[in-house]
Amino acid sequence: MNKRTERKQNLRDIIELLRLYGSVPQSKLKQQCNLQASTVSYLVNDLRQRNLIVEVGKEETQGKVGKPGNRIALNNAEASFLGIYVEDDFLHAYLVGIDGKTLGADRVSYQPQDMARILPETIRRELAGHPNIRGIGVAIKAIVYNDGRIQSGTRESGEAKAERWDLINLPENLRREFPDVPIVVENDANSAAELYRYEEKCDDFVLYMLNDIPFGIGCGLMMDGKLYRGTRGAAGEFFVKNLNTTKVHIRSKEKAVTLENILSAIVPHMLQTAYLLDTSRFVLTGSLFANISQEEMKQAQTYLQGIPVPVVLDYGENQSLNPGKGAAFTAIDRYLGNLLEEVEKR
Repeated sequence: MNKRTERKQNLRDIIELLRLYGSVPQSKLKQQCNLQASTVSYLVNDLRQRNLIVEVGKEETQGKVGKPGNRIALNNAEASFLGIYVEDDFLHAYLVGIDGKTLGADRVSYQPQDMARILPETIRRELAGHPNIRGIGVAIKAIVYNDGRIQSGTRESGEAKAERWDLINLPENLRREFPDVPIVVENDANSAAELYRYEEKCDDFVLYMLNDIPFGIGCGLMMDGKLYRGTRGAAGEFFVKNLNTTKVHIRSKEKAVTLENILSAIVPHMLQTAYLLDTSRFVLTGSLFANISQEEMKQAQTYLQGIPVPVVLDYGENQSLNPGKGAAFTAIDRYLGNLLEEVEKR
């Protein structure tokens, strides 16, 4: 590893520790990163020059000898990030600091045909209110390929299907309208997986996103702490050879879908995936789990007993894995990646 690459990795380690602990004295960074004090000071100063470090008080000195050091933290006032989840009739918007803390959240309802207008209006309003936004992440219910193309992002609203809106050209449209702020568009299951990785400090898992409007099952694959997207970007998209998911789709339209219907469609896939990927756990989330009762969850846990790895259920009114917030974390990671590339070039 050359000196530039080593410096880049050390800087990444410091940033991750500050995101993990919130605020720490520099001496703890030295211990955790196994670096010399002078090296830590040099790297912290590099972040301070970009106004990304702020001092937040003195360290506790009870039982310690010597002058207390300053506690430092990442500076949310300098860099915050906007994450938006595009639902079919509303948006979830999250403002997240560079340290990972949620600074604000909003829900914006709209008629489906108005999505193309409401989404940029929401972004403009957030940018006007928070000029320190350094990146925007948008999570959508569609396949997003590695080259940015979007597949199957068209929706039809109403029984007559007279109104149509689509996400196909969303990345290009947003970047054209907001050229001064980096924007990344990502699949909703991948965004939720990024959020779970950060919040649970888990590096290997498979997340299933089950949505009711429109009905769909998506997967986010996290391996060795990195989202696995595959050659084109469609890795994890849910396909089966039989008609189980089609039957569930029909029942969902008839309002007759049950949790057993859903699980019968995905459990065979989970069993195969558990052995193929040797994953540490499965995570089940999405709008189909938003209104599940405690009794239904007990039934689900019984149904899932045959899965050879732990299954985490994110359900009910307190669902935490909103893809909008996950999209903000994707924007943070993109920003930090670009920052570290700049550092390595110096």
